[in-house]
Amino acid sequence: MNKCWTKQTIACLFFLAMISPITAQAVPANLEDTGRHLVPHRWWETAAGIKLVTLKKGRSYAHEISIVPMKASEELDEIKAQGFQVIEIFAPAEGLFAYSGLDTTNFYRIDPEIGTMDDFRQFVRIAHSKGIAVIVFINIGYFSVEAPDWIEACTVKNSEKAKWFIWADSPNAPIPPEHAYFNWPRPEGYERKTWGWQYSELAGRYYWARWRAKDKEGNYIGLPQTNWENDEWLKEAARIVRFWMDTGLDGMIIDAPIYYIGCTWEKNNRYITDVITSYGNTFRQPEGSKDVVWITEGRYSCLQDYGLRLWSNDVIMNAIETGDPRPIEESLRNYHDIVVTAGGILYQKVRNYEDLSKRHLARATLAAIGDLVVYDREAGSPDAEETWILKTKRLHPALHQLSTRRKLVTNADEKYYAFLKTAADKSERILVVLNYQSSPQTIEIDMSGVATSGLLELKYGELITPKSHFKVELPVYGNRFYQSGLAAILLPSLQVELPEYGYRFFQVLPATASTARARPTRQEGATDSSLRHLVPARRWGLKVEED
Repeated sequence: MNKCWTKQTIACLFFLAMISPITAQAVPANLEDTGRHLVPHRWWETAAGIKLVTLKKGRSYAHEISIVPMKASEELDEIKAQGFQVIEIFAPAEGLFAYSGLDTTNFYRIDPEIGTMDDFRQFVRIAHSKGIAVIVFINIGYFSVEAPDWIEACTVKNSEKAKWFIWADSPNAPIPPEHAYFNWPRPEGYERKTWGWQYSELAGRYYWARWRAKDKEGNYIGLPQTNWENDEWLKEAARIVRFWMDTGLDGMIIDAPIYYIGCTWEKNNRYITDVITSYGNTFRQPEGSKDVVWITEGRYSCLQDYGLRLWSNDVIMNAIETGDPRPIEESLRNYHDIVVTAGGILYQKVRNYEDLSKRHLARATLAAIGDLVVYDREAGSPDAEETWILKTKRLHPALHQLSTRRKLVTNADEKYYAFLKTAADKSERILVVLNYQSSPQTIEIDMSGVATSGLLELKYGELITPKSHFKVELPVYGNRFYQSGLAAILLPSLQVELPEYGYRFFQVLPATASTARARPTRQEGATDSSLRHLVPARRWGLKVEED
């Protein structure tokens, strides 16, 4: 036996020894076993961003991430450094390739070539050890035609599993009853042949399908929908939800419950949301569901922000391209604000832009209005500016999801967007100013209706004396965030992140600084900007000049 141990081998063994308690038990018995207690209380209301990841290989929708402990730990550290507090694992259950793996073949394991469920639980525990919440996007509405449960349902006609699905003896049989919330009608003129009754040669009869996949010959086939009128399927659905929550998850996004035929609010609550909620401190979202009743009646905590983006209609993108941001405020009032008033939060994926200035403006707008900012694979990873936006959003309660917004008048509302954000607990207010023009602009904001003792610009640390009309110069598609009030000058507490054996120097300003204008002067040799938004003296020296 080779007795030469490399540093890498020793490091690997040490790491595995440190995390060995994670796999000591197949199903965690309590909160501490999963590490879920390490995630902040009601984290979805204060988190800034979600990184959408997948453990599967060769999928285009989400960022690939390793389940191997040491590699996973490194990748999760990078995700956290980018400004994310949450990862969303897309389609974790064993599946094929439709919708990046949502055509599930086995609901009770991950793909065997990736690893085991013990590996998955270990991965969740590693994420929790870094303070990162873990949610999954999961499908319990349809099966792959290659799933053993579906094959059994086809071959044993009156079996329990056969009752999980919806059957007919003719393609002309009546369609399942439509429902305003749980079985949306097929859009008029929609001709997709895989939506409707599909013939199964294996079963010798027809089954109902809404979603589709490609078979081995490359032909589209309908995926069998589950039957939410059947008691046995309801129990199975709850078992699936509980199985995955037992791994230590912090919540779930349920794939398209708007097509759960036979479901009701009572069934949804009993077999889905109440199961998730029973674990405590958990996030719940019904993907594809638009109405606020999913918050008030369905007991979900989050909706996608369909007011800002629905298919090809992207309100923020349109505002950037036209130079007119006024439709954003209208959209927020008609959807976003209604959801927040009901106690829910909003979740929105960001689009990619070739133009970095446009990209930064879109990210800043989304973060400022209070949506959870989500990065899928198409959006890429945040650059330094976007990381600053995410970290600033996370640190400031006025930018959190349940904060409120008041639009402020500018000298040209058809060109600029300015608003005042107030934290849900009233502890902080932040002024946001956005330039939707393709050239530098001087923007004047009417502050006559805002009582403030001062403004602190959060990126560069400039202290500003309040005036009834405040002018700010912004670059092409630029943005600025200002903390408003005495708290902007006299911080009651300070969060500081330091590297190993690190240090920081802070200038303490006298109380009179709240009524003075401070102009930043660059400190020689100052290069680190990772926490420049905490206090102005972190990066800049402050020269205070009395007015």
